[in-house]
Amino acid sequence: MRVKVKLFGPLREKLPPEKQKIPIEVELPEGATVQDVATLLGIGNVGAVILVNDQETHRGKQLSDGDVVSFFPPLAGGFSDVCKSPFLK
Repeated sequence: MRVKVKLFGPLREKLPPEKQKIPIEVELPEGATVQDVATLLGIGNVGAVILVNDQETHRGKQLSDGDVVSFFPPLAGGFSDVCKSPFLK
């Protein structure tokens, strides 16, 4: 089966330059998971927010032909950082 993969930020930079265009298409065996994609692309267990077809998911999610898998680097900060903003005083 074939799936499209989108890597963002530093995750994309881990790929060779010729593969940094998004999306990239990969061939996988039936029953492959998001983790299989991560391993194939050399990002293994690197922290990431993962979406399959624009829905947040986990690395054990089984994929189907035509799926789009997106890996985003972890987000930093949070609500407490926003509350410290001088603009909110």
